[in-house]
Amino acid sequence: MAANPWLPLQDAINLLLSSAPLPAESVSVPLLEALNRVASQDVFAPVNVPPCDNSAMDGYVMHADDAQMGKQLPVVARIFAGDSKDYAIARGECARIMTGAPIPAMCNAVVMQEDVTAQDDQITLNETVGAGANIRPVGTDIVSGDCIIKAGSRLTPAHLTLLSSLGLAKVSVYPSITVGLLATGDELKAAGEPLAKGQIYESNRIGVAALLHQCQVTLIDYGIVPDHPPTIRETLETAAQQCDLVISSGGVSVGDADFIKDILAELGDVAFWKVAIKPGKPFAFGHINNALFCGLPGNPVSAYVTTEQLVFPLIRQLQGEQVCAHSHRQHIPAVLSTSIKRRPGRLDFQRATFHVDADNKVVVTPHAKQSSGVMTGIVQANCYMLIPADVSELQAGDSIMIQPFSIWENTSA
Repeated sequence: MAANPWLPLQDAINLLLSSAPLPAESVSVPLLEALNRVASQDVFAPVNVPPCDNSAMDGYVMHADDAQMGKQLPVVARIFAGDSKDYAIARGECARIMTGAPIPAMCNAVVMQEDVTAQDDQITLNETVGAGANIRPVGTDIVSGDCIIKAGSRLTPAHLTLLSSLGLAKVSVYPSITVGLLATGDELKAAGEPLAKGQIYESNRIGVAALLHQCQVTLIDYGIVPDHPPTIRETLETAAQQCDLVISSGGVSVGDADFIKDILAELGDVAFWKVAIKPGKPFAFGHINNALFCGLPGNPVSAYVTTEQLVFPLIRQLQGEQVCAHSHRQHIPAVLSTSIKRRPGRLDFQRATFHVDADNKVVVTPHAKQSSGVMTGIVQANCYMLIPADVSELQAGDSIMIQPFSIWENTSA
C-alpha cells in the first residue's frame, strides 16, 4: 500500500510548534489589560494570605481552655474584619468576632455563633471546641515568596483575582502578536453587499477573527483579494512586512484558480500542504520572510476546524504560552448512540451533540449533515466526535472520544 501523502495532525502540530519563535520581550500592564495575555515571568507572592490569624466565621473568640460546654463568658469586645486595634481578651472572657477579623493575642479558638446562647453581654457555650477551632492561620493559603503563577501561563479571570488579592496592580506579559487576515476568490462578496450571479458571501475572515479574539492578538484585515496572482502576491508581501502571522483562506487546493501554494513557494517556503484530517485537508503552512503563514481551506467549516486545531497551538506558542502539543484540546470518552460507516484515511472531526444520560454516561450523536460548507453543523453541535483515521465502521454503544466546544450546554440545537 502506498504511503499516505497527507501529514498526520500530530505531526503537523509538532512542525507548527517547532517553527514558532518564542517571544523575547516583556511588558508590564494593568491587570484589566492582562486578561488572556501570557505571563512572561514567574510571579511570587509579596505577602502572606491570610496576612494574620483570622476568624473563619462569625462567632466568639476566646482561649481554648474556656471553650467548654456550659461555660458562661462575658463579651468584652466586638471585632470586625479590618480592625487594627490590639484587643486584650483575658482568660475567662470572650469577644464577638466576625469572619475575617484578626484573632487577638492570648486567644486561640472561635466558637460559632450557632453554638452559643447569647443574652445581653454574656454567652453560654453549647459545644466544646479545641485549640485552633474555626481559625485560619497566617499563610494558610499562600506564604510570602511562593510562586503563584508560572511564566508561560495564560492569565484567566482567576489569575487576575489572585494577583489583585495580593496587592499587585500590574503583571509582566509577553507583547501581543499581529495577525493579518485575507480571503481569496473572485466569487466572494462582503456581507451587506448585493450578490451578483455566481457570487457567495465571504465569512471566513469574520469567523477566524472571532475565534482569535480570545487570544488577544492584534488583527489587520486585508479584505477579499481576487484570484489574480500579482494582487495576491502584493497583498501577501505587504502582510508579511506588517504581521507576525498571515492567515489566508481559499486558494490552497488544486483548482485552476488556487494560487496560494505556488505564490508561497515563490515568496518564501512551504513546510507542508496537506493534513490528514476531515474537514480541512488542504491546509498550507510556511514562511514569507520573517512572517509565518497559514493557508486555510475555503470551505467555512474546514477553515473553522483548521483554525481551532492547527492555528490555535501556533498562536499560543508565538505568544509565549507553554504549549503541550498533546493537550491542546480536552478529550473525553463518550458512548456512540448510532452506527457509522465512513471511508478511512483521515482523522474525522464530525460535528455532534453529546449529553449526559440518566445513568450519568456521556452519550454522543453525530449530525446527519457533515458537509464542510454548512456552518449550521457547527452552530447546532456542541462537540467534535473524533473518528480515528483507520476506522471505517463504528457500532452503537462503541466508545469514542469527543472534544466539547464549551462547558456550557448548547441550547440552540
